[in-house]
Amino acid sequence: MAEENPKLKKYEAAVKKLKAANEKAAEKLEKQKNKYQEALDKQKEAVAQEKDKVEKGIDKLKLQEQQAKDQLDNQKTKLDEDWEKKFEEAGLKKKPAEKKGSTAEVPNDYIPGGVEPWMATFADMVTLLMVFFVLFYSVEKDNTEKFKSAIDMMVEEDGPDGLAKIMKVVDSTKVMKNLKDMRDASQAAKTEDTVEKKVVLRVPGLNLFKAGGAKLQREARPVLNEIVSVINKKGKNYKIFIQGHTDDVPIKTPKFESNWELSAVRATAVLRYFYDKGIEPERLTATGYADTFPMVPNNTKEGRAKNRRIEFVLEKMPEKKSKKKKVDGRENMKPKKA
Repeated sequence: MAEENPKLKKYEAAVKKLKAANEKAAEKLEKQKNKYQEALDKQKEAVAQEKDKVEKGIDKLKLQEQQAKDQLDNQKTKLDEDWEKKFEEAGLKKKPAEKKGSTAEVPNDYIPGGVEPWMATFADMVTLLMVFFVLFYSVEKDNTEKFKSAIDMMVEEDGPDGLAKIMKVVDSTKVMKNLKDMRDASQAAKTEDTVEKKVVLRVPGLNLFKAGGAKLQREARPVLNEIVSVINKKGKNYKIFIQGHTDDVPIKTPKFESNWELSAVRATAVLRYFYDKGIEPERLTATGYADTFPMVPNNTKEGRAKNRRIEFVLEKMPEKKSKKKKVDGRENMKPKKA
């Protein structure tokens, strides 16, 4: 029994120690709680004060608005009175119209509803204008359809020459200049005994591709179809060199590191289009030259636009000579067997 007392005392001391620590922690927690409560009360009080300030500001603004409105009404009333006095002094004040009885004569230009007589003429004019514009729209729409059909007929019959005539009508001089070579090539292709060894066609890059892109636009198809027509008229003894050219402005995009890649991919896109149109792949070559062969200096906007182009070089292939069988004269001198 004497051995257990020291352990019991030890446990009692530990318990007392824990109780003291617990009480100390509780006091600390209570102090922090009181501190946070005081801060929260202060914050609530500050929010309430701000709210009161905002409400006072709103009331003040409403009061100022009402005062400004009253002031404007007073000024308006004063101005009306001043103008009325001036009209009275000038003798321009209109007297109120006297009510006429049923026996009073009605003017010939009277329109029921109190409408002024000139409104009838104005309404007729507006109606006529509306009818005119409706007719104009219908006639213009009909002419547009006829114009489209005429374009299709001219392109189908005359090829590049017809397309060039259309561009001249719509005053598209830039496209006309680019189609000049196509027209000359088409006329030369109509002659069967032509001796042209090289034909160069040039098309501006923006007529085929968007700026900085290498995907053929829809607007490029008619131009490329005309070039395909020229190539087919020339015959299969011409090789087609497709050359991509750019200006000297550097380019660096996720797709193209420089103008070399851009010009090469553009030329390849045109080559693929020609291949899809049935031109033999062994006759096609695509090359990108970037800005190495400018047509004009790149020091102006117009010059750079002219240098961004696709060139089609048609070169006549040399004719293959047929190998003739060599004949030895001594064979003919031998006597024939009986």
